[in-house]
Amino acid sequence: MKCWRWRSNRHRIYLFFACASLLLLSKHYLTVTVPIDEEDEELNPVDLKEKEKEKIECEPTGAVETKCTADNGKPLRCWKDEEEVYFPFSYIKKRFDMTGKLGKDGSTFELFTSYAKMRTPDKNYYPLGPFGHFSTYSVETRDRVRCISAKTDVPMSTQWDPIPYYYPIQIAQYGLQHYSRIKLDSVSNKSDDNAEVLVGVQSKEWKGAAGMHETTERLFFNDEEKGKVVNISAGHALSNAGAYVYLDKSPDLHVISFDWKPYDANSSFTVLAKMKQDDLLVLINYVFSEGDGKCVWQDEEKSFDDETIVLKPRKDGQVSYSYSYSGSAPIGEWSTVTRDILVDVARALSSGENRKKDDNVVLHPGDLRLVSLGFRGQLTVRQQIAQRKEQDSHAFRSSADWLVENQDKKGGWAVPVERSIADRKLVLPPGWHSAMAQGHGISVLTRAYNQFNDKKYLSSAINALELFKTNSSEGGVRAEFFGYIWYEEYPTTPGSFVLNGFLYSLIGLYDLSKLDVSGIYDDSAKTKVKEAQEMYSVGIRSLKQLLPLYDTGSGTIYDLRHVALGTAPNLARWDYHAVHVYLLKWIAGLEKDEFLNKTADRWIGYAYGKRAKHN
Repeated sequence: MKCWRWRSNRHRIYLFFACASLLLLSKHYLTVTVPIDEEDEELNPVDLKEKEKEKIECEPTGAVETKCTADNGKPLRCWKDEEEVYFPFSYIKKRFDMTGKLGKDGSTFELFTSYAKMRTPDKNYYPLGPFGHFSTYSVETRDRVRCISAKTDVPMSTQWDPIPYYYPIQIAQYGLQHYSRIKLDSVSNKSDDNAEVLVGVQSKEWKGAAGMHETTERLFFNDEEKGKVVNISAGHALSNAGAYVYLDKSPDLHVISFDWKPYDANSSFTVLAKMKQDDLLVLINYVFSEGDGKCVWQDEEKSFDDETIVLKPRKDGQVSYSYSYSGSAPIGEWSTVTRDILVDVARALSSGENRKKDDNVVLHPGDLRLVSLGFRGQLTVRQQIAQRKEQDSHAFRSSADWLVENQDKKGGWAVPVERSIADRKLVLPPGWHSAMAQGHGISVLTRAYNQFNDKKYLSSAINALELFKTNSSEGGVRAEFFGYIWYEEYPTTPGSFVLNGFLYSLIGLYDLSKLDVSGIYDDSAKTKVKEAQEMYSVGIRSLKQLLPLYDTGSGTIYDLRHVALGTAPNLARWDYHAVHVYLLKWIAGLEKDEFLNKTADRWIGYAYGKRAKHN
């Protein structure tokens, strides 16, 4: 058992990494597990073998077990010698919100005030460059992301509702993540490694179903628009192999892309993948079905009595899932399909009915390889199936397009589910807007405008400004606190004044304010860019005045809900504290502001045990 010691003469806590299991439970060793947000680095606890435990065990000379009390008489086991009193780490961890783990050598115990790493921006920020450290994000593997929709190619969330829905913040972060990777790869020349492999080019590569009752017709011809294509006619049942082509076996090539034209809603396609660890074959079907509101589900089959519907069990080392799919073009028209099968398989395996957070499956390149791609129904496919390592450009554009196509008349992206805060003392009904979503959306759209030179992205970014001028009570995101304007992540009444969402909204306004529109002969666009600058400046003034309210002297506060509700402060977890530090350093760099910079430095100190002085 890890333990601590208390120096009574100094009233301070010291960590004794050598005080180990013999002092508390000779047969039990406590491993500290650390709650880590998925966007932060993990502190992985080390499991010790018996011989490793012996290396760090110790018995302070003369130490004997004694009785202690803590916090108004609460009994506690402890040990003492002539000078010291030793407390178990489990008590210190809970009492002082500390974190600890064994080092890689298994002989040194490391103490952390914060379980989250304090990051700061690496370089000067360029509004069209990478977005913070979002290149390290993995939105698609978050446990609250149910799937990357096969309809829209953007994430669907189950964060506040079990039925998957589109959460604008998540979609924008998905786009910013992949855009940041594009920019970093271009700098590091990694883009040279993204060459694609083409399969299905030769007609002989296309195979047909082998079963007696599974007839598959394949007609090869040249299409004026697409070149070499194959027209397929096959049974639509998922049990039918249809017409298929074998894919490249390289485990790195887990992204597929192809053009197809389905002629009816019975058309579908299936990817067969093989897991490296247990040779499990995973069938991922993409079908024209709504799936009872689900975006991915395990396939069902009728039982022997043909009356009961049950989940299709694993048999013969194989399991089957389906994604709800409708193409980017109507049935009967050409559309391009791009899917990351590594992500799709992971989301499918995580899609159990009674899944828990710990059931979230995360796969990495090399964990599976693609076997084949098959088609059923009446359709035509271009004879060019591309496989590659990544889909960053496609993911970014899909995010930007979703924002353009789903922006409402107010210029916002409404959240379609209820959000309750503070034990339902504050409730936002479905259809609310978020300043963080507006800011993130603008950051995506300004980059898309520059990347693709399409004015629809600029127009959408400009339209997003409207909600910054609209009060929360009227469906906007604007609020006031002591006369200072604030942009609300959660526009409740009374206001909640979340810090990190406000800071992200400022970054979005900054991105638009710095966009070069000198080549546009539309004066209204130039006016709106100046308006974004004014909104940003107003927000900066509010930040400088209200920032001290978020400082506890030992950490930070997530929001100011307690001011209006008369409740205890909502302290920020260390992972959110790390976000506060990063964003404050980010904005301090933009403003070249010493006050903001010093505040961020002080907050970094809190994560390493420093505290404000008392009187």
